[in-house]
Amino acid sequence: MAKRRNVSKIMVACEWASCTFKSQSMEELSDHMSLHLKEHLGEGDAMEELEDYPCLWRGCEFLAMGSQSELIAHAHFHIFHSKLKYIGTQLLESHPDLPSCTQDLHSSSLVPDVSEGFVCQWQHCDSSFNNPEWFYRHVDMHAHCTELQPLPDRQQALFCSWSGCDAFFKIKYRLREHLRSHTQERLVACPTCGCMFSSNTKFFDHIQRQAEPEDSLTCGHCDKAFANERLLRDHVRQHVNHIKCPLCDMTCTSLSTLKIHIKFRHCDERPFPCDFCESSFKNQHDLRRHMETHNEGAAYHCTVEGCGYSSRMAHTMNQHYKRVHEDNMVPRYKCHLCDKTFSWCYTLTLHLRKKHQLKWPSGHSRFRYKKDEDGYLRLNMVRFETVEVTEEVIKNMAEKRTPRKVSGSTSHSKEPMLHPDSSNSTPQHSSSPSSPSSSSSTSELLEGTDSSGLKGDETSVYCVLNTVTEVSGDPEEMDQPGGPSGAVRALAAVARGLGMDVV
Repeated sequence: MAKRRNVSKIMVACEWASCTFKSQSMEELSDHMSLHLKEHLGEGDAMEELEDYPCLWRGCEFLAMGSQSELIAHAHFHIFHSKLKYIGTQLLESHPDLPSCTQDLHSSSLVPDVSEGFVCQWQHCDSSFNNPEWFYRHVDMHAHCTELQPLPDRQQALFCSWSGCDAFFKIKYRLREHLRSHTQERLVACPTCGCMFSSNTKFFDHIQRQAEPEDSLTCGHCDKAFANERLLRDHVRQHVNHIKCPLCDMTCTSLSTLKIHIKFRHCDERPFPCDFCESSFKNQHDLRRHMETHNEGAAYHCTVEGCGYSSRMAHTMNQHYKRVHEDNMVPRYKCHLCDKTFSWCYTLTLHLRKKHQLKWPSGHSRFRYKKDEDGYLRLNMVRFETVEVTEEVIKNMAEKRTPRKVSGSTSHSKEPMLHPDSSNSTPQHSSSPSSPSSSSSTSELLEGTDSSGLKGDETSVYCVLNTVTEVSGDPEEMDQPGGPSGAVRALAAVARGLGMDVV
């Protein structure tokens, strides 16, 4: 086995324009980058206010719009990112048996959006930074200086004093590790694609995902194959919703997903205004896409020979290329109700909503599609949730349900899974875990044990199958392979494939 190298010492190269400077000191590298920025932006009275400021780091096409401070924070993050890529290189050299990353090389110099800079939210501290290295060191110092405090049971603990956090730990290492969830600090980056990771283990997982998957290690829910069992177990957790939004019935697989959902679905704050109109946006990415609408004339032209298509916006040009030159309009999506095919998921979504009057699951914003045995992508009607989350959703549904007459039928204000609109006269049936005894029910709740180690222990999981199909009520038809009981048997097989004991 190769001897593990010491990654405590670094050697980072500056890639600003044609610079060839290298150093082992982050302090020296940061001072060096500051000189580049002073030369690039000017200083004092010589600083010229421009509409945009380009980044000169090799391979980076970032443009700070009207903000010198944004470019300064962005440029210093390049230095920090290079340090993480060096650490990743050292780790790979110490594990020569690992495969090579095959991701897009174009992203190796891309860094995350740091337009807001770095602000410490530790209690009674309002320090701000334009350099991630100093920010992370500053926050780590808070953890280092934190003293043990008494708990009600006479024990002692180290409390996290970050704004809005009440976590506590027994040892400082755990507190320091926890603080990275607030600062989003990453410890290593892939030298090939530039992706950053919060631990060496996650970095190695990223590399191992590039290996040839084993046919025997396949997810029973989405048919994705993996190179080892741990990657498969981690993947299976992503199919289980164990977090519920406190403001609606949306259920999520992670806290980060929940935060994004709340930001875009329940918050009205739009801190990113457009300089050319009255529009404002919730994040920098949406603002940049909007700014392209103010381009005079066509800023983007199709590069395919003989194609004269042009557009003012980059994402419109990307859609054109995929639709016309890449996919050749080959239908990849198929309706599970009428077998009509579509080239794009959004056209199938419109079809399901207008033709079959299907609604989104309660709290969710869009349909999900899954690859079927025949290669087509069809509507995914299976959702896995923990018992606690399911019971909470059912409780909310019971509180919100207000029966009302619509065209001679009863409509409910909330349904947990896909169902036809009650205004549709077609006698289609749906189901809900809250009403399993309904005569039109085509779902079954399978409660078992998830052996994947969700939350670190055994956790009960509800597997909810909802089929939207016409059912005549004939017992013989009910037991056909495509009928409800056949679908439930198929779900039971999926549940067992995910390591759950179905009862």
